[in-house]
Amino acid sequence: MKPTLFPAMVLCTMMVAFVLVNGGCTKKSDVITPDCTPTVVEVGASISTATTWDACHIYHITNLQVNVNAPLTIEAGTVIKFDKDAGMLSATGTITANGTAAKPIIFTSWKDDSFGGDNNGDGSATKPQKADWHWISFGKSSGNTLNYCKILYAGSGSVDVERALNMGDGTNNSITNSVIAHTAGGATQGAAALDMARCPHSCIATGNTFYDNGHPVIIGVASDFDNSNVFHNPANTSQTNICNGIFVDCVDVTAVDATWSNTEVAYVLGGWSGNSWYMPTSVKRTLGDNVVLKFATHTPTPGFSFYIPAGVSQLVNYSGPGVEFTSYEDDSRKGDTNGDGVSSGTNGSWEGIETTGPNWYKWSNIHFATH
Repeated sequence: MKPTLFPAMVLCTMMVAFVLVNGGCTKKSDVITPDCTPTVVEVGASISTATTWDACHIYHITNLQVNVNAPLTIEAGTVIKFDKDAGMLSATGTITANGTAAKPIIFTSWKDDSFGGDNNGDGSATKPQKADWHWISFGKSSGNTLNYCKILYAGSGSVDVERALNMGDGTNNSITNSVIAHTAGGATQGAAALDMARCPHSCIATGNTFYDNGHPVIIGVASDFDNSNVFHNPANTSQTNICNGIFVDCVDVTAVDATWSNTEVAYVLGGWSGNSWYMPTSVKRTLGDNVVLKFATHTPTPGFSFYIPAGVSQLVNYSGPGVEFTSYEDDSRKGDTNGDGVSSGTNGSWEGIETTGPNWYKWSNIHFATH
C-alpha cells in the first residue's frame, strides 16, 4: 500500500509546537518573541527565597536596606531604581547580575527618567543627582557577580559614605565591564565609589569605567588592579573624577602577592588608614611599566613611609620604564590625584622607601621624599 504524503502545512498544523516558515517547520519559540511592557514592582522587604528580576519590570527599592538572604538573579536589561537613602545588602544570599553590552543592568535613582521612563510620574520636575540613594553592598557574602552593569547617582546614606558598591570581605566577588558614575563624594572624604579595601585576592574588578565620582576606587593590599579599568567618560574624555586615582588601604587586609599595572592614574598610599606600609617579608608587589605610586601625608611629620624588609626583590620592576614614586600633590605625574586643582610636590611631603637598617633608598625615580 502506497504511504500517504502529508503536505507541510498539515504536518505543521498537527504539531502545535511548530509553525510553517518558508514551506517548512520551525520551532514556535524561534520566531515568536513574547512582548512585555515594563511595569513597576515595589521592593521593600528582604528577599528570602530564590528570586529572578527581569527586564519586563522596573524594580523600585523603597527600604533603607533590602537584605538579600537567598539567590537573587538579575537578567540583562533590568532596571532597578532606589528611593532616597535606600540600598541593597547581600546578606546571607548572593546577587548575580549578568547584563550584556547591548542590555546592561541599571542601578539608578528613582528620579532617573532616562532608564525605564518617568516612573515617579512627575514629568521633568525632578532630575537625578549624586547621593540620591545609598549603595549596593556584598557584606560578608561570597560569589556575588556584577557584569555589564551601570551604577549611577549613589553614595548617600545616613551619612555621606561615598560608596556606590562596597565589595565587602567575602571571597570571589566581582564587578566586570561595568560603569560607576555620578557618586557623591569629594576631596575631603576617605572612601570611594568602588570600595575593595577589605577584599581578599579572589575579588575581581576588570573592564570597568569610573567617572564623575569623588574618589573612584579604593583597594586593599591584597588586590590586583589592571589597565582594563578606565577613569574617564568614554564619551567625554575630559570628564574624570575629583580625586582621580586608585587609593590603597594598607590596614584592613593582609597583603599577598599582587600586581598593579594601571597606567591611566596613580596608586595612592597613605592618608586613610595609617602612616606606613610594612610589607610582609614573604610578599611581592609587581609594578607594570609606567605605573606611578603617590604617597599622601597622613600627619604633617614625618609623612608616609613604605618599608620593604627583604629589599628590592619585594618590589618587582621598581626601576622599570616610567615607574615613579612621588608626592600626592605632584600633578605632573598622572594628573590631579588629590582634587585640589593644579599643584606640585613639596619636598619632604612623605618619608620615603626603606629596608632593614634602616636604609633609605635613593633611587632617581623617587621624588619629594624626606630621605
